[in-house]
Amino acid sequence: MTNTYRLWTPLLTGLLLFLLSADAFAGPCKYDRDFDLTLDVSSSETLSILAAAGDLDVIGVSGLEEAVISGKLCASKEEWAQEASINTEPGKHARIEVSLPSTDGGWSIMGSSYVWLDLRVEVPDDLALEVKDSSGDVFVKNTAAVQIDDSSGDIEIDNAHGTVVINDSSGDIEVDQLAGDLTIESDSSGDIEADGVDGNILVERDSSGDIDVMDVTGNVVVERDSSGDIDASDVGGDFRVLKDGSGGIRSRDISGEIQIPDKD
Repeated sequence: MTNTYRLWTPLLTGLLLFLLSADAFAGPCKYDRDFDLTLDVSSSETLSILAAAGDLDVIGVSGLEEAVISGKLCASKEEWAQEASINTEPGKHARIEVSLPSTDGGWSIMGSSYVWLDLRVEVPDDLALEVKDSSGDVFVKNTAAVQIDDSSGDIEIDNAHGTVVINDSSGDIEVDQLAGDLTIESDSSGDIEADGVDGNILVERDSSGDIDVMDVTGNVVVERDSSGDIDASDVGGDFRVLKDGSGGIRSRDISGEIQIPDKD
């Protein structure tokens, strides 16, 4: 009994410390700050959004002639909260950029060193977008063409009209109801799911994670897939997988040609 007690005591103590630290990390910010501003994009052809750590929501609104920007910052130090900024630049190629101070020491187990900014941007629903995000989830809804370059976090695109191009290092990608072509240039890790695409789907390079596409009017082409299952259903054009490392490949209701590489 004594030996068992001695074995479990440090384990339970460690678990308790972990739960306490997780609860503290999930709690209210030590220092927070709100941002509210607008950017005239009535004459803009494109809008670039450069986000930092934190979640990003981009919502298209019909008839809007300005970008409506709101942000919620959370930081462990007051000076970091004051140093953070959202910078805007109007013009033909308008720009919104989040600037956060470096935390140097990074994140600790107790969450004592942190700064992030959750950003929401309402934009005209016919304005082409370029989005660059370092970490955090990205949600895009009711927008025109969009190009996304994301380092980490999930990406969700809902009801976009126009070409969508994604370059993603980690996190899941979900595209639902797209009127336009979808190109995923690179996806290092995470699942890819596309449902209701009125156009073609091209996955140039996928390192790991499943690929699941359904209800596509055009062609579905996977140029290179290293690992993970591939599932295609209800495709109006061709379904082609040019190179596949490991994982199963399934297809159903394909109107065009099917090309699947032989397994070694």
